[in-house]
Amino acid sequence: FAPQFDGSQQHDAQELLAYLLDGMHEDLNRVKSKPYIEDDDCDGSNDDVDAIAAWSNYLRRDQSIVVDLFQGQLRSRMTCSVCGKVSVKFDSFMYLSL
Repeated sequence: FAPQFDGSQQHDAQELLAYLLDGMHEDLNRVKSKPYIEDDDCDGSNDDVDAIAAWSNYLRRDQSIVVDLFQGQLRSRMTCSVCGKVSVKFDSFMYLSL
C-alpha cells in the first residue's frame, strides 16, 4: 500500500488523509500534459483579478474531483522591511493544519 505506513510506527489521520487525497488527485487528474506556468508578481492592488488568474493557472495543471471538492486558495502578503515593497502570492491548498 504505502511503505511509509509499514511497521508499528505511529501515524496520524492527517498523514493518511493527505496521502490518500494526493494519490486520488494524481490518478484522477484530467490534465495529461502539464504546461510550465510562471508565477505572476502581485502587489495587492487588484486581489480579485490576481486571485482568479492564479486559480486559473493552477487549474491548467491540476483538475480532478479532488480539486473540486477539497482544494482552495490562500493569500499571503510579504512586505520588505528595507524598501517597503509589497508582494502578494496566492497558493493552493488541499488541507489546513490546525
